Amino acid sequence: MVRRYAHLVAWLAIALLVTAVGVHAQSVGVVVERFDPHGVKVEASQLVAGARDRDFVAQAYAAITPQPDRPIWYRVRLAEDWSGNDLPLLSIFDPQGLDVAAYVPPGYVETRHSIYGADENAGFTRHALVFDLPPALRAGVPLYLEIGPDKAVPRRLEIEPMTGALVRDLARARLDVLFPAIQIATLLVMAAFFLALRERMYLYFAGQVAFVVLYELYLFGIGYEYRPFNWLAPLGARAVWFNAAIAVALLIEFSRRFLESPRFSRRLDVGLRVGSWFALGIAALALVPPLTPDWAVEYALAGLLLVEAPLLVVAGLVAWQQGSRHAGFFLSAWVPGLVLVILRALQLFLYWPLPVWLEFALPATFAYASLVIAYGLADRTLSIRHERDVAHRLAEHDALTGMLNRRAILARLRAGFLEARATGEPLSLLFLDLDHFKRVNDSYGHNAGDRCLREIVAPINIELRQGDALGRYGGEEFLVVLPGAAADDAAVVAERIRRRIEEMPMLVSGRRIGLTLSIGIAAMDDDVLTPNELIERADAALYRSKSSGRNKVSAHAAVIPALEASALDVRP
Repeated sequence: MVRRYAHLVAWLAIALLVTAVGVHAQSVGVVVERFDPHGVKVEASQLVAGARDRDFVAQAYAAITPQPDRPIWYRVRLAEDWSGNDLPLLSIFDPQGLDVAAYVPPGYVETRHSIYGADENAGFTRHALVFDLPPALRAGVPLYLEIGPDKAVPRRLEIEPMTGALVRDLARARLDVLFPAIQIATLLVMAAFFLALRERMYLYFAGQVAFVVLYELYLFGIGYEYRPFNWLAPLGARAVWFNAAIAVALLIEFSRRFLESPRFSRRLDVGLRVGSWFALGIAALALVPPLTPDWAVEYALAGLLLVEAPLLVVAGLVAWQQGSRHAGFFLSAWVPGLVLVILRALQLFLYWPLPVWLEFALPATFAYASLVIAYGLADRTLSIRHERDVAHRLAEHDALTGMLNRRAILARLRAGFLEARATGEPLSLLFLDLDHFKRVNDSYGHNAGDRCLREIVAPINIELRQGDALGRYGGEEFLVVLPGAAADDAAVVAERIRRRIEEMPMLVSGRRIGLTLSIGIAAMDDDVLTPNELIERADAALYRSKSSGRNKVSAHAAVIPALEASALDVRP
């Protein structure tokens, strides 16, 4: 059921992703020109007056590319006059880390935007920096952009109608909510698992999901708007990388435990542990802006992911090849996401523009992974419970016959004894012994004797009620605890058991072996103070059955009045 739900959510996310990518405002042609002052301070008033127009160099594509160590300038012009009733908007995509000042005609007053202020991009999500343009913007009339220092990755630029921009932005806003919501639901379930089971692995997973959600909230810009998340807003892009680094560290620690990597590969486990410590170090650097520039923190994290993501895949494959069922869940969940993480890191290092599909595909795979891993953890919990139940059964049951062992049957007797004392209900005990068992072992071998012990279990159980307990006391001796049974009821049960064993066909090496049981009965009364005394009485009654010729049922002297009408052999 959970697996079907995970696949359904995955397909829904893909559908919405395709919708968001497909919804695109109709942009118009633009001419983009670049001016790099190479560290020389340039006055904005000079540029907007046209004094440096000859220094702008035309580009073949509509994008801006920041420089890591200095601001640069761009001049943007329409290829044709703006037409239509919609207002034109200038949108700059992949805005993480960008600080842009726009000088728009006719007044060329500075308008500065980044995604890190609480009131930035009013009316739009923060997947792009949006600047209003004059409604009658004509071809050739320039607007100027000052781009602050950031990583040298091209950022797509468009001039589009406001209505189309709003439709596109609404589609993306749905995804901004969808993916974190899926993960928050998973987080709450896993947090409940941790509170119930107190197993650290669930805490690591819940923590990893929590920091991935925070990473997405800051990546989408939501975290910079609302309390209490906006307390990290002064860090700017570092808030994104801080949460991403913590999420990576927790993912590695969770994966080590989920895959049991120390058991399957010590070297891989060391590599993963080192990676988690590096991730925590990057998170610490992200909190201290004076130590490193913003782009350096991002590149350090991207480099770490290029190493650790393949290691995680290899660790999953190694565990899977060693027969780990949980590794199958891990690989199914994380291979898509880790592949996209590697692509995202390469996009930064190789200065590729960020494609729209990758912007949303990464959160989509994180949401998918959280669902699959949650299902895997639930499956793991069921496996552990099954193993515990098996271990509990093995600890309570006799390995040869499958009946309760001596410790377990005595525990059942003690529990029944205390219950009978508290409620005043009757309780009886049968002591069974297989007659001439040594002769069977000597004549036919111990394997035949073991088979006899196994074969008598089913006929005995047929005569027992739910709540009765049968256990092997030792050798060929057995105890039957009969809660709620008085002496006469126990006598009837004992006689039926005796007859079933006597009539049971037992063939060994083609020869029929006649098996019989001697049975002693003891019932609780006011003189029985402990369970051991009840066993002693039943044992004494069993001795009488043995001494009077075997294949008989005898009762303790104290229960003779209850058996006067019975054909059983009862002696004081």
